[in-house]
Amino acid sequence: MSIKAEVLSGFWLDKKRGMLYTKGMNNQLCSLETIKRVLDAHGFRFDKRKGQNFLTASWVPERMAALFDKGQDVLEVGPGFGALTAALAQNCGHVTAIEKDRKLMPVLQENLSGADNVTLIEGDALKLDLAIYSPRAVCANLPYSITTPLLTRLLETGRFDPIVVMVQREVALRLTAKPDTPEYGAITVFTALHAACSILFDVSPGCFMPRPAVTSSVIRLDRLPPGAEREALIPKALRLVKAGFAQRRKTLLNALSAGLSLSKETTAAILTEADTDPSKRAETLSPEQFLTLARFF
Repeated sequence: MSIKAEVLSGFWLDKKRGMLYTKGMNNQLCSLETIKRVLDAHGFRFDKRKGQNFLTASWVPERMAALFDKGQDVLEVGPGFGALTAALAQNCGHVTAIEKDRKLMPVLQENLSGADNVTLIEGDALKLDLAIYSPRAVCANLPYSITTPLLTRLLETGRFDPIVVMVQREVALRLTAKPDTPEYGAITVFTALHAACSILFDVSPGCFMPRPAVTSSVIRLDRLPPGAEREALIPKALRLVKAGFAQRRKTLLNALSAGLSLSKETTAAILTEADTDPSKRAETLSPEQFLTLARFF
């Protein structure tokens, strides 16, 4: 960005506007008055299909940004109005923000004109090669519609750590579910095989404009230590996960036999060798048990 700004003892001096903001620009960018004024000036209208919900509670971006080390470069997906971007710019190192909606680019350029450590990229994070950007950490208020595919993509790269994102509370519960519970599923196991996931705090619908119908949660994913054997087993384990959860109510014997195109006799023999009860269901196995089972298949 070409316009400079100075950080002075917790205050942000925007030379372009001649304004001094407390705790950074994000307080101003969470103001309903500011949001409405800037959006109206640019003729922007919300698109429900894109899941656009802008933060109106400044404590949320401030708390998310505080989870990163000073000077740490961060990749942000879906900056929207720029409140989280501004908080990251003040608390972290360089921020690379990817925005798909080209109508928001001039809004972001105006809102972040005082930050010289932000790079705005117009593009689809589900299609871009994220490895070409320098940040290894990720922070985002994710559009609900892309949560699962984007998290899957980020985790599969093995590059990003930590990943701090806001998702639907329902999704957060699925990602952190325990075996043999209603929320436990294939996405739970997939996530756990790549990273340790924890729920940090909830964000109520009243913290957004427009107001979503559900509560959100901020989660953190810390990549598990890499290992050659583990990395080799994960694709095999995920095949078992896919087969096991494709017919969730069936026993492992029946689900794996059908999903892997094996005879029941062969499947039963492998499960017995792996010291796994063939009458169990996939939802009762922990991620580590799937990893162990993969050694025998």
